[in-house]
Amino acid sequence: LRARYCHLLDDRQWPAFIDLFTEDGVFEGLSAVRGRAALTAFFAHRVPAMTEEFWHFCSNGTVVLDGDRATGRISMEYLSVMKGVSYVSAGHYDDEMVKQDGVWRFAARRLTFYFLAPLHEGWAGRPFHNPAA
Repeated sequence: LRARYCHLLDDRQWPAFIDLFTEDGVFEGLSAVRGRAALTAFFAHRVPAMTEEFWHFCSNGTVVLDGDRATGRISMEYLSVMKGVSYVSAGHYDDEMVKQDGVWRFAARRLTFYFLAPLHEGWAGRPFHNPAA
């Protein structure tokens, strides 16, 4: 589920990407949205308007299973190009996942950035700042 999230998002395969969330799924990060219509509006329209290119890399994932529910955290590195400038960032996702009809989906995915900085400036001492805002 988490790997497909990165691959489908980076490949901008919106219908398959949105299907990774439950009908009332939540994403909190650059914005807070709930439900597939809001997820589609945010990811398929707003995100591409903010960034020309982006790539997600996730590692160090943990998962606690409880039947058809799971929670976990996974580290994230995010590289992007905004207004012709290369950015580097890192953070983590806190996930709530549910298994519905044999398929795991996100009930909620919450993103915390540690930093987001122009690559040429580096990230030392930089708190998170969204240059697209």
